[in-house]
Amino acid sequence: MTQFRVQRHFADHRAFAPGDAIEYAPSGPVERKAFDRLRDAGVIREAAPAHYWFDLDRMGQSRKRARNPKRLVAIALGIVIACLAYMLYRG
Repeated sequence: MTQFRVQRHFADHRAFAPGDAIEYAPSGPVERKAFDRLRDAGVIREAAPAHYWFDLDRMGQSRKRARNPKRLVAIALGIVIACLAYMLYRG
């Protein structure tokens, strides 16, 4: 929930490019943690000291990476099931 509050702040100020960077300081420790997570992911980027902007392209990439492990597990499980079915059919 706090992450969305941080995202909303940048969206409200339309800070989506380095030229539109805004000064930002998190208001509390929970908001600071969400802000730091977004910075570590490269979604919030620093244009000048204490002036940040929200990189929408990185946000999309971050979401894709978060879904990727589930897809890999599903593919691996499918391969295992296919191998087992082949062995039972053959056997």
